[in-house]
Amino acid sequence: MANKTWKMNDTQKQFVETLESYENGATLFELKLAGKEFKSGSINTLISKGVVKIDGEREYDCDIVFNGVVVGKITKTGKVYKLVRKD
Repeated sequence: MANKTWKMNDTQKQFVETLESYENGATLFELKLAGKEFKSGSINTLISKGVVKIDGEREYDCDIVFNGVVVGKITKTGKVYKLVRKD
């Protein structure tokens, strides 16, 4: 039987490389604002393999905009993803 070793796909590699710039971790929302969009499905495998961990949540105050006019405010939360450092 062949020995299968897990390898990160391109999306997972990009996510890990991007997170290296965020010492305190980052949420998917923060990464999207920085021009990098990732889906949680790619990240779940990284968590199960011990490459990335969820390090709490961050809250964001957001405006609700309708037809270019702010009509309200809402608070959203996002999981903070952080690289697992094995020193």
